[in-house]
Parts: sequence; C-alpha cells; structure tokens
Amino acid sequence: MRFHDGEPFDAEAVRVTIKKFIDPQSAFPGAGMLDSIAGAEVVDPLTIRIKTKYPDGILLHRLAGLVPILPPRYLAGKGRRYFGRHPVGTGAFRFVSWEPGKAIHLGANRDYWRQGFPKADGLAFLFLPTAEQIAGLLDGRVDIVTELPGTATMAVVKSGRAKIVKKGVFYTVAGSVNVSSSVLSDVRVRRAINYAINRADLIRYDLLGNGVALPSLTMKGEIGHDPALTPYPYDPAEARRLLREAGYPRGLTLKGVVKVQGERTMRIIARQLERVGIRLVTTKTTDATVIRDIQRGGWDFTFGGCPDPLAHSFFIQFIFLSSYSPYSIHKSAVFDRLMAEMTSTLDPSGQDRAGRKLDRYVHDQALSLFTYQRIKTYGVAKDIHFVAYKTGMPYFYLSSIE
Repeated sequence: MRFHDGEPFDAEAVRVTIKKFIDPQSAFPGAGMLDSIAGAEVVDPLTIRIKTKYPDGILLHRLAGLVPILPPRYLAGKGRRYFGRHPVGTGAFRFVSWEPGKAIHLGANRDYWRQGFPKADGLAFLFLPTAEQIAGLLDGRVDIVTELPGTATMAVVKSGRAKIVKKGVFYTVAGSVNVSSSVLSDVRVRRAINYAINRADLIRYDLLGNGVALPSLTMKGEIGHDPALTPYPYDPAEARRLLREAGYPRGLTLKGVVKVQGERTMRIIARQLERVGIRLVTTKTTDATVIRDIQRGGWDFTFGGCPDPLAHSFFIQFIFLSSYSPYSIHKSAVFDRLMAEMTSTLDPSGQDRAGRKLDRYVHDQALSLFTYQRIKTYGVAKDIHFVAYKTGMPYFYLSSIE
C-alpha cells in the first residue's frame, strides 16, 4: 500500500505518526485518550511494536478512531501548513482541490488496496446553506445531504427525485457536571434534573421523532453498554421532591457552557427544567473555543453533541466525565478508577462486564444530563446507492450510481 503521492505506507510511517500524536509539543486535543502509549518501534517494514505504559484493552479502538497515519516524507518536506491545505492519505479518494468556503474536490484513487473500489470517479463536498442543500437535492444538483432536517423529509419523499435513508448512530447530546464545588455535588439534584426532562417531547421537538431515549451515555452496540438500564422517567413531582429534600424548595440556578450545535436542544431542556424551578444561565461556545471556554472554570455544567468514532462506551464517557479530558469539568476518583478497570481489561467479555459496571454507576449517580441517541437522516438521490454507518461517518467508497 502507498500514500497518494507514492510514498510507501509502512511501519516507519506508523512509528513517526504515533510519535507525533503522543508528543506534548504537538498539542493534540485527544492526547489524553492516547495516554497508554509509551512509544513505538519498527520490527520490519510491515510490523510495528507499540509499547504501552499499562495493559490497554482498547488500544486498537484508540488507534483506529484517533490516529490517521501520516506520510512522513511528504510532511517533512512540505511542512504542516502545506499539508493542512494539500492532504495526502491512503484512502479510496485523493485530494484534488479546495475552494475555501465553497467546495472540496476529491478524485478516485485507482491504486486503492480494495479491488473494485471506489465505485465513483470523484466526490465534491459543497458548503451550502441548509435550504440550498435541500433545493439542490430536489433539482438534481446534489446527490447526498448528510444532515437532512426532519422538516424537509416530506418534500424529499414527494419529490420523486430523492429518498430518505435513516440510521441510528453513536451520537448523543449531553455534558459534564461539576461534582466538586457546585450544587451538583448532591446526587439528589442531579437525579432531579434527569427526572425533570421529558425525553419523549425532547425527541419530538428537537429531532422530529428521530431519536431513542437514553438511560446513560452509552448506546446499544457499544462495548460496555448495559442493556438492562432504562431511561429516567419523566416525573416532575419526583424532581421537585428531590430538590426540596436537597434544600432547594424554591429551586436553583445553574451556569453552563453550551456548544452552538447543542443550543437548540438546550433551549428545549431549559424550558422543561424551569417547570420544576431549575433555571439555567448559559454561555455559547464553538468547536474552536470550547476547550478554552470550559477551562475558564466557574461552570456547573457543560453541554454539547458528541459522536463515538471508537464504537466503544469509553469515548463519550471519557470526553464528558474523565478527569483527564480537556472537555470535562467532572473530577471523580471513583469514575476514573472504574474506567481504568474497563480499559485495562484485555479479555473482551471481562471488559464488557467492567464497562456495564461503569455504565450502571454513571446512570445511578446521574453524572450527566441524559438525552437521546440520534437517528441520523440523510437525503439521497434515487439513483445513488449510499451505505450509512453506525459511527455516523459517511464511507463514500461504498457508494455508487445505480
């Protein structure tokens, strides 16, 4: 296998890549999720030996989800800035051009390792306002809309030009809670919040029905998910009782930082919480500023969307709840210990049992604001065969014109 520029994809490329990702000077935001890796060495051109600081049962998940292999010679010769604008990989499509704010064009990699793929000669990713995306799908200018609003599904169905493809994906909106120095240190308050959420209405109004209520931060199909758990029922009377018992008969106010893409969801939740006397004061943030804003401190909670590229219960729980995550304001030695037990278990069945134990702990302690698993909706031209994946990533090399 070779990179698109002809450079060999070999063990040395893997070694250099791993070294860069774990180097503190690289400032990789996900470095905490690669903390188990001590280093890597080349055994032969096709074999790499990765050394870990401790047993790591999810090492392959970490590598597959977080570490895209870089072409070391190309990167060294061109530099990081040039590489960022002219990327080189080994995938089914190769970079052709980028029009900032308008489009990215890719061409088929005819030397791709999997024979017969890709099926298409190229891809064009167009950056269009939502309304224009839908109009383009309906008049034939666009083949796939990857984020189709529920309000547009009827127009797509009636168009005769396009169809709806739905897939439950590993994606939820949730957050981190401050259990150290805020009112959320009391489990009764955390449970009251979850009892106050009407998840059926949240899914109806936020997703137009395209979601499944969750009892925790994990989802069916992820290793470590406990299928015996059930969502907190909508019980505002119980929420008020817990608040009174915790010493807040007149309610309370919480301050939080909310990512822009979770703002709509949070507005719906805020109205529900107001009914039991919980008032929210929120500050918006973006992907570009979220780490800085979270680490400013002073928050009771954080909130935003999170996918799971690892297909493992580790990822979303780590992002929101681990003491080692830059996205987390939750600091708990108990949680960190339970997560370490899960990730250090090498036996798959034992790891799943440890994961379920962690899942139950997160649920019982109400360590987040639990919402839903998203059912992702795509708009697809009728003559396009498109395969939707559980992680939410669109693997276009499988797509074809029928």
